[in-house]
Amino acid sequence: MKKYLFLILIFISTSLLAADQWPIGKWNMLDDFTELPEAIIQISALKTGGFEGKITEVFPAPDDDPVDVCKPCFGADKNKPIIGLVVFRQLKLNNKKELEGKVLDPDSGKIYKCVLKPLKNNRIELHVIVNRLISQDRYLSAAN
Repeated sequence: MKKYLFLILIFISTSLLAADQWPIGKWNMLDDFTELPEAIIQISALKTGGFEGKITEVFPAPDDDPVDVCKPCFGADKNKPIIGLVVFRQLKLNNKKELEGKVLDPDSGKIYKCVLKPLKNNRIELHVIVNRLISQDRYLSAAN
C-alpha cells in the first residue's frame, strides 16, 4: 500500500510541476494553412518576472527567400539576426492562466499586443490584437 501511495504522490507532484512550468519550453510556430512548423520559439522565464520568447530555429518554405536578419524591424532589432530574435515580449500570466504581452512580426517589423491561450494536446492559441480587434489567430505546438 505504501508503495502505491508513494507512486501516486510522485505522479501528482510531477503533474503539478509540469503545470507550473507552462509556458516554458520550445514551441513550433505553425503555418496558418499547412500547420507545418515555420519556426521554433523558446519561451523562458525572466529573472525580473514574466516571460519572453525568442526564435531558435526557422524552417523556410522551399520557395521562400531565406531571410537571416530582420530588415523591417526598428530600433535595436533592426538588422538583428532572425535566430535569437525576441518575438514575444513583456509576457505576463493573467488570472485565466493566459499570457498577455507583445509580439514582434519579423515580416513587417511591427509590434502588436497579443494573448497566448493554452489549449489541450500541448498547443497554444495566439491572438494578435490590432486596433482592439483580434486580427489573427495562429497556433503553436510543443516542439520535441
